[in-house]
Amino acid sequence: MTFNFRRPDSYFAWKNKEILKRFSRYKDIIDKNKLARYIIAKSFECNFNVDASLEELEQLLKIKSKEFKNLLNEEPSQLENIEIKNKSYLELLETLAYKYLRECIFCERMCKIDRRDGKKGFCLIPEESYISSAFLHYGEESVLVPSGTIFFQGCNFSCVYCQNYDISQTWKGKKALSEVAKRINPQDLANIAEQLAKQNALNINYVGGDPIPNIHTIISSLKFQTSNICQLWNSNFYLTEKSLNLLIDIIDLWLPDFKFSNECALKYCGIPNYFEIISRNLKIIHNKGSGEIIIRHLVLPNHTECCSKPIMEYISKEVPNSAVNIMDQYRPEFKSYIYPEINQYPSSKEIKKIKEYANDLGILWEPVS
Repeated sequence: MTFNFRRPDSYFAWKNKEILKRFSRYKDIIDKNKLARYIIAKSFECNFNVDASLEELEQLLKIKSKEFKNLLNEEPSQLENIEIKNKSYLELLETLAYKYLRECIFCERMCKIDRRDGKKGFCLIPEESYISSAFLHYGEESVLVPSGTIFFQGCNFSCVYCQNYDISQTWKGKKALSEVAKRINPQDLANIAEQLAKQNALNINYVGGDPIPNIHTIISSLKFQTSNICQLWNSNFYLTEKSLNLLIDIIDLWLPDFKFSNECALKYCGIPNYFEIISRNLKIIHNKGSGEIIIRHLVLPNHTECCSKPIMEYISKEVPNSAVNIMDQYRPEFKSYIYPEINQYPSSKEIKKIKEYANDLGILWEPVS
């Protein structure tokens, strides 16, 4: 693994035994000792009828997902040993994604509108995907840099303090998507990912806004990607179980947010049942996915008791193998002035309190925070 002179902590993080243990497969992909999951999915033959009913394809997915997990235990370690199948497991995932797009249930808002027919739900993203930027990011967690980040336009949240508000929401109802972002198809997205891989990115980092409305484009793009590189899901993680089932076998590393109690999520982001949905999804990827997870927890001012502590307690009990980035980067942005309690920076005492609480619970946070 090449030493990263821009971020020396990215080198020293890999000296931590727990980091090596919890992110062993990711490290093996970086070192070319293992293959990214999406490549194995393309080599896993899966015959199906594209015109089969949604229920039939979902049932087949359950069967093939179990077979895929068994295949991972016997996977070839070199790209040249892989044979890409004409009808693969990845194509089954793609077919289901586009069927879900007919009555969109990608996120838990479940707008159930036909995006393939030009309709738009809460996120206002049509069938086509739009990106605002793509570049090598050196500001991500230590073990991720340099990260090949691809920022999608649009979001299924409406956070009043959003720091990426220009990407997520301020354009809504004011400007056309084509005025603020570049429209892409799956081949375009794959080309961008391949360019980032050639620039020595350690991962392809799908972010935004949020990548959830773009699940179909992302999965479809993997047919055209060829580099053995980690696929990283960087998201608010408010996705349905059905859409998570499309991703769980092909995402190598997970970077989900976990910020709020239910009450605070509804107040600041207009999101119902937040805690139950995020905790459910975290448990699924911890127990059934790669299990290689860095949870981002943004410490909000005046929210240590209602949000930070319960989240730390959940993580320590239910997803103990994950690492946590305890983030002190909150700053009052966008419409945070509406709420005096968050129209300020978190205090150093609050940050220290949560870090000490995480220590008491045995949470691994320091190497990635």
